[in-house]
Amino acid sequence: MRKLITLVLTAALLPGLLAAETGRSGPSPAELAASSEVVVLARLDRANYDKRRGFPVRGSAWVRVLVAYKVPHPMDLIRIFEEGLGEDRCYFDDAPLWQESPRYILFLNHKEQRSYEGNRATCRLDVLVTRDNRYAVRWPQAGLYLSDDELDLVQELEFHGPGATLDASEMTSIRREETMASYFMVEDGEDRSKARLRYTRGILLEDFRTLLGSENLTSDRIQRGR
Repeated sequence: MRKLITLVLTAALLPGLLAAETGRSGPSPAELAASSEVVVLARLDRANYDKRRGFPVRGSAWVRVLVAYKVPHPMDLIRIFEEGLGEDRCYFDDAPLWQESPRYILFLNHKEQRSYEGNRATCRLDVLVTRDNRYAVRWPQAGLYLSDDELDLVQELEFHGPGATLDASEMTSIRREETMASYFMVEDGEDRSKARLRYTRGILLEDFRTLLGSENLTSDRIQRGR
């Protein structure tokens, strides 16, 4: 019980503590893992939300576990229940029909009964697939901090599949240039209209696993994701 209380307090206080630190844009991977009861690589299965003015305000998403890094027991399908508004809520965008579902590293905590909620510091990180079919955590991502040493793990990669590109058709030229510079993006060579931009930086999943820290994961359920 004491361990559970400590975990809940850490997750609740983490955003404020990090914001007070100069130059910190969010928690580190190790801090997220330490303040979460569940850490998994998962694929979005489906979501069912009540919406207000086009924004989700309450409902559930179900994700299928691909790699379990930290779990209280064997898990295949996880229900993530959220309610209310705010950037700290773990809602998922609708996946286009007939397309491959996106993948994420998820940081979750137990909510009630058999459901979970997102870690209020950061609940998910986008995971993309490389041309040689390896998983990589996209970089940069909002709500995640990497030290200089951790940044050395960032590589230039060629991505494909869900989440690899961004629709820039409605961006102004200034916004487009800023986005390309900030997120290390290039024009998608497969898009003749040049309306889409492609991500080019990431951390291979086996390298990102080391950033989570073995001490922050449940030792009997650690798996090495590739």
